[in-house]
Amino acid sequence: MLARRYLHRLSPLLMVALLGGCTTTTTLVSDARVPSESPNEVRGACGAHYGGEVGVQLAMIRQQLDDERPRAALAYLDTYGFDYPDAKLLRAEALRRIDERALADRVYGELRHTCLAADAYRGLALNAASRGALDEALALMQSARDRRPADARIRNDLGYLLLLGQDHRGARQQFLTALELDEGQRNAATNLVLSLMQEGRQDEAERMARRYGVDSALLAQLRQLETNN
Repeated sequence: MLARRYLHRLSPLLMVALLGGCTTTTTLVSDARVPSESPNEVRGACGAHYGGEVGVQLAMIRQQLDDERPRAALAYLDTYGFDYPDAKLLRAEALRRIDERALADRVYGELRHTCLAADAYRGLALNAASRGALDEALALMQSARDRRPADARIRNDLGYLLLLGQDHRGARQQFLTALELDEGQRNAATNLVLSLMQEGRQDEAERMARRYGVDSALLAQLRQLETNN
């Protein structure tokens, strides 16, 4: 059973920062085209073709999520009535963010057999973690990792779940992989620092914080967290 003491001690703000994939969305609309395609035609994440106007609308909905406006995203999804896998993932992400997690799980479940399976398993894992089912969350996040090994967000989230289980070595491997895939993955950098602090490797933690530009205020909060523990 995964340890829960850190999960309960974290403030909501710090929890968002550490299990940080929660705050970003996948790039759902691809600009990829073959020579025969019209410049006004867009290919979706699972190969579906639709007009450029639909692509713009989906991008706008994705922006609503990026701007932390999930209810607005849902309103637009209801307005347009899209049935593309890309749109279903946006709906599931929006439902998760307004704490309609059972509804979100239904949509994620529909996506497990599509090209967005990695995102679906990640969403299911985040929902499981939110209700304290951390062993289930870990298994689901590992499924997400297996389906998209080069996704830095999934690597970070998997690392954090391992960190909750006190598997520091395994967690650091995931955080370092995330950072090698995307050095701008600030959440992975923060989690790496936290892992080192938990092991008492303060000098190395400070060095990694400087290397990856961990915010000084957040670093101070991590120090306080470890002092309290």
